[in-house]
Amino acid sequence: MPSVPKKLKSPFVPHLTDLQLVAYQDGEMRRAELEAARTHVESCWICRSRLGAVQDEIDRFLEVRKSLLPEPPSFSETRVEQFRQRLLRHAQEGEGSRVSAAGRALERFLAAVGEHRKAMIASALAACLLVAMFTDVLNTRVSADTVLARTENYETHHHPAQGQVSKVSIRVDKIDPHGSTSRLGTIVVVRDSETPATYWQAQSPLGSFENTAVHDTRITASLLRTVLPADGEDAALIEYLDQQRWLPDFSVEAFRRLVGSRGSTEASAKRSGDVFEVDYPFAPGHASGISEARLLVSARDYAPISLSLVRSAENAAQEYRFTRTSLTTEPRSLELAHLIVPPGTSFSATQPVSEPGRVAAQLHRAVPLTYANSHASMEEVEAAEALHRVDSCLGEEIYLLPMSDGSLLVQGLVDSGSRRDAIRQSLRTVSGPLQIEIFVPRELKNGSELYAPPDRVVASGDPGGSAAVSSSTTLADLSSASMPLHDRIYKHLAKADVPADVTEKEVAIFSNEIVTHARQTFLHAWALKKLDREFSAERVAGLPAPALKRVERIRQDHQRWIANLAARQAEMLSAIADIPAAANMTDAKPGTDSDTLLRLAREQNDLVRSLFTTSQGHPEASESLSRLIVVLRRMGS
Repeated sequence: MPSVPKKLKSPFVPHLTDLQLVAYQDGEMRRAELEAARTHVESCWICRSRLGAVQDEIDRFLEVRKSLLPEPPSFSETRVEQFRQRLLRHAQEGEGSRVSAAGRALERFLAAVGEHRKAMIASALAACLLVAMFTDVLNTRVSADTVLARTENYETHHHPAQGQVSKVSIRVDKIDPHGSTSRLGTIVVVRDSETPATYWQAQSPLGSFENTAVHDTRITASLLRTVLPADGEDAALIEYLDQQRWLPDFSVEAFRRLVGSRGSTEASAKRSGDVFEVDYPFAPGHASGISEARLLVSARDYAPISLSLVRSAENAAQEYRFTRTSLTTEPRSLELAHLIVPPGTSFSATQPVSEPGRVAAQLHRAVPLTYANSHASMEEVEAAEALHRVDSCLGEEIYLLPMSDGSLLVQGLVDSGSRRDAIRQSLRTVSGPLQIEIFVPRELKNGSELYAPPDRVVASGDPGGSAAVSSSTTLADLSSASMPLHDRIYKHLAKADVPADVTEKEVAIFSNEIVTHARQTFLHAWALKKLDREFSAERVAGLPAPALKRVERIRQDHQRWIANLAARQAEMLSAIADIPAAANMTDAKPGTDSDTLLRLAREQNDLVRSLFTTSQGHPEASESLSRLIVVLRRMGS
């Protein structure tokens, strides 16, 4: 068998010979040689071109050969039988003698056809195929081990690269003796590139399981009980798998642990179309109840497809099948790092840590500062603008924390991964050291903690405290018996030729629009007050004029929204109010500072709630409505 020269690793790599190209194409090299050849071919245009040309020449040679072969009667049956006997003797000898004899036969054959280079390549290919064919026929164990070795090579190439994590999704099915399939659950495996930790999540109709396996953490039984029956004879199956510390991650190492105590040395492999089926039978009457472990592998790239555990029960086979449904990689975000490696987890001091790992470690050593003991930076202004563009300042628990090492941390909680992606995308424009830790609720179950807001130290009477955002408005209660303004709105919207149910829908639209606008007005007022605390006069003293203008644009945007929303509410409510009474209600001159706007927004919010939700009596509805219009006019001026 030709081999790849060691000089392939030098800076000046020689091209592969034709025989090496044929051996590489057929996978007939040793593993190290095959990897070296693959690396060279992938980076060498000349060898890739020659590889395609060799394949074309072989195809053409085989076509010509068909037309030149003599008719079958001209072959001597005796000669054919002698050839078969000679091949059989070669197969029964040791591997070294078989290869040596095949090599000598190949040399003699090449000398006879030395003038025909293309025919020589085709003959070498045929010889390799004959050796592979007889090896498979006479030694199925070698074929099974070969498939596992190539699957292990696939696994090595698909390990997450530095700074990434890999995610494998697995479907678990039960197949009864009649062939009926029932879904048992799903398993998700997340592997980290920076640590030896692996995150496991199992889900079934009856429950769920989440855990992170680090080093020798034993989670097999807990994981499998979520998706497999744990009573009767199946308990013995789970007990055996737990003893072997087997986990359904489709790794070759785990598969070898699975079959390591099966009490048998038999194994076989066969190809069916584009799939290799590798069978490892267990000893009859094995304590686990398993009669066979069956692994399906893609013949194209040796990627594992499914793993089946076949049990014998009352003369009928029952199968548990684990099917890999997806394999993806994604960047190793800090949220995923928290999920995979819970806080407090320690690793060996000799474990290599990559640059992203060092950055994360430095981040966690830094201490968050409050606004009172820090100064605003140009990067903080850019981050505030980015968060404002995606409206994360309107009620979401997202905070921009200045850190003691001079970096910035955007940390908070959102309700979905898509919302987190939108915030991350907006923050990509920020320059300088910026870390992002935005979690979804399930990720906080693993022990992650959020820092306190940087403006947590406020006076008890400050209306802009962080608790202010908790004030909210519910949806309007539209029943005529409970909502104080229902009759007024209905009378205003009713028309002689419009059915009552259509009018009721218009009442609902009118009422919910008022409620929504009131909520949005309050959130903008709260965001404006929060902005004033973040970029107070003391914190922005060292900022250049362009940065101050950018902060002012954010402030004006909130003020504009407050004015427009309040004006729209006042316009809608004036149509159903007692206009003269409302016109006589006066107040002080409009206040535009954030404290005044927040106070008015809270009062507006409380009035809307009292007028559009359940109320036992309505004697003050007119007075409350008039007061609400006055407040809205002040905010909208």
